[in-house]
Amino acid sequence: MSNVFRSQVSDVDLGRVMGICRCLNLSFTEEQVLAIIAVIEAGAYPSSLVEWLRKMEESKVAEMIWMFSSFMSFFNRLRDFDAYTKPMDDFRVKTFTGGMVSVISTAVIILLAIQETMHYLRGDIVEQLYVDSTSSDVRLDVHFDVTFHRLPCAFITVDVMDVSSENQDNIQDDIFKLRLDSSGNKISDDVQRIEVNQNKTSDALAMVTPECGSCYGALPNGSCCNTCDQVKEAYQLRGWQINVEVVEQCKEDSWVEKLKSFKGEGCQVYGKLQVAKVAGNFHFAPGDAHRIMRAHIHDFHSLDLSHFDTGHRINHLSFGDEYPGKQYPLNGKNFDEIKGPLMHNYYVKVVPTSYVYIDGRVENSHQFSVTIHQKDIRKGITGFFSVYFIFPPLYLYLVTI
Repeated sequence: MSNVFRSQVSDVDLGRVMGICRCLNLSFTEEQVLAIIAVIEAGAYPSSLVEWLRKMEESKVAEMIWMFSSFMSFFNRLRDFDAYTKPMDDFRVKTFTGGMVSVISTAVIILLAIQETMHYLRGDIVEQLYVDSTSSDVRLDVHFDVTFHRLPCAFITVDVMDVSSENQDNIQDDIFKLRLDSSGNKISDDVQRIEVNQNKTSDALAMVTPECGSCYGALPNGSCCNTCDQVKEAYQLRGWQINVEVVEQCKEDSWVEKLKSFKGEGCQVYGKLQVAKVAGNFHFAPGDAHRIMRAHIHDFHSLDLSHFDTGHRINHLSFGDEYPGKQYPLNGKNFDEIKGPLMHNYYVKVVPTSYVYIDGRVENSHQFSVTIHQKDIRKGITGFFSVYFIFPPLYLYLVTI
């Protein structure tokens, strides 16, 4: 073993150190002195060598140093097994390719380290399922942003109803509509606020002309059509297409003038609804909404459904506030393949959801799944209908480390 240490301390005068030890009356063996010299060469001793040697002799630390040096010599022998020996600097060639590989490798290592650190700090998410015990007084927030490509803002109304088709009361709303041109660009920065459930009274739905109005050949001579609706009914019996712009009974209808004024325009409807946490629906549809005999109807005045194209794009639709990882299944979806008056039904299953952060903060929200159904209609109401159902289970996402 002493031969190993001799090779390590070849630059140190062994006799000189042995002489110092004898002068100080310190009793060290040759192997211990060799171990001490190895430590001296490594610089691992205090500034006062004499004091350090005295303390070592008193505490018998030399044996420990000898053991440590033996341990280090074992690791030095491991160098013989190095499969990637390093050539001398004179034989090394640095290339552009090698530099690129080194830079890319370093960048990948750093990115992976950052990613793993962030993943650790975010923690793992544990999913749990409970029965929702929140109060029925809790309101449901609905956020939406829908663009109608060819339906002018002047004709769009917003209604919110419960499962029994009754208008919901005490609704807090903050809804706006913005006029768009045929290319989808906003016409101006002016936005118009929409009031929800603005039902009209059921009287005076049509313009009445004096005397006996013409049926324009749709009925036998002597028949009278005094309202625009009567002319339309007569044309429907014949299976004819009516042009309301030439029918005298329909000319005084303001909706005909609005159709001419806003022809080719689209509309962006966006905002927030706060509704009761019960099953119901909200819809965007053309026409004046009315309540007649407990029925919810939309009056299109003298216009027929062919004038209303409800093709649209859903920019955003969500229930409740945002939380990490929340999914929005309808965001960015375009429903404009079929032109004309369609009833777009979205049957939404809303599930209460709570997200608990690592620091204990709780975000109460909702997630949803949806089933889409489109119906081409000739009678009824055309528009965007979101029918939602509240499911009793509550999903809990718990973030743990």
